Amino acid sequence: MKIFSQFSNNIISIDIGSFETKIIQGIKEKEKVKIIKYFIFETPKEAYTNGYITNQSELINKVKEELKKNKIKAGPCYLCIKSTDIITREIQLPILENKEIDSLLKYQLPEYLPMDYSKYMIQHKIIRRLNDNHKEKLNVLVVAIPKDIIDMHYDFVRKLGLKPVVLDYQPNCSWKVLKFSNLINDLINITEKSIAAIDLGYDSTNVLIINRGMIQTTRIISTKIDSFDNFTNDEIFLLKSNIENMKLNNELFIDNNKYVAIIRKRLEYIAVSIDRVFKFYLSKDINNEIEILVLYGGLSNICGIDNFFSNYFGIPATVINKLNKLNDISNLNRFVNCIGSLIRDDEG
Repeated sequence: MKIFSQFSNNIISIDIGSFETKIIQGIKEKEKVKIIKYFIFETPKEAYTNGYITNQSELINKVKEELKKNKIKAGPCYLCIKSTDIITREIQLPILENKEIDSLLKYQLPEYLPMDYSKYMIQHKIIRRLNDNHKEKLNVLVVAIPKDIIDMHYDFVRKLGLKPVVLDYQPNCSWKVLKFSNLINDLINITEKSIAAIDLGYDSTNVLIINRGMIQTTRIISTKIDSFDNFTNDEIFLLKSNIENMKLNNELFIDNNKYVAIIRKRLEYIAVSIDRVFKFYLSKDINNEIEILVLYGGLSNICGIDNFFSNYFGIPATVINKLNKLNDISNLNRFVNCIGSLIRDDEG
């Protein structure tokens, strides 16, 4: 899932979102990830949409300003991205080496991804081995990223004065940091549970299902509706931070609590979209299950968000506030993808 190059020790990791941008400077050591600096700032309005840089000059100026303010010097840069235009497929292949998979995919991909391959960069990741009619096979996640997205991010990093090193796919970042940490909130061991990790973004949501530490499926779903469109970034922040508790059956949706009603509308829309992913996954195999929901991302800061999702799906839910093998930082739930980009796949 890495496009640009290889690994370096002291990294600037950037996660650009439509609403806010997260940046960390960190070091991946043998047994832990050390976060040196971390900060969040508002993405300039309409400068970044669905993985595309739509106003490069404004975005560059803002990021440069924040890097200078936080005394981040030039260095290697990792980016983690998501877009509903990124195409993913899970396919089964015979047991092969990575180089052999690359060659085979060149011939078999048209069966799974009917599209113009000249416009995409194709990457793959072996996610698990399985038995099919007593024959061992590989389950391979294939990711097709539009070259336009890759080119604009590469150009963006160079114009920041940083060295573009890695462009990573957000669900892959999430899986790497959860697998590396292995322990969520001092309670949840991902090698012992079937987990749905849900990244609640401003206009899209990542759903990553992990069973006993292995990726089962991943989806990026568009969850942008017009409920936020008439609000400024400051007002959206107040919408999220001033809610005392968000419960599915809250009866306080009256004029003097319109913010709760707006957020509830957004969350219900997101939950319906997530439910489709869950139903598809559970229908694939009678043994498939989801035991716990792990929430992170910008909207996971809403007070009572865990209760909302637990009530909606009838599955225990928790917001990520601590991960093993990381130094403690505030708002960890908003930096999961940034941290995950620091970890190589062979170290995840």
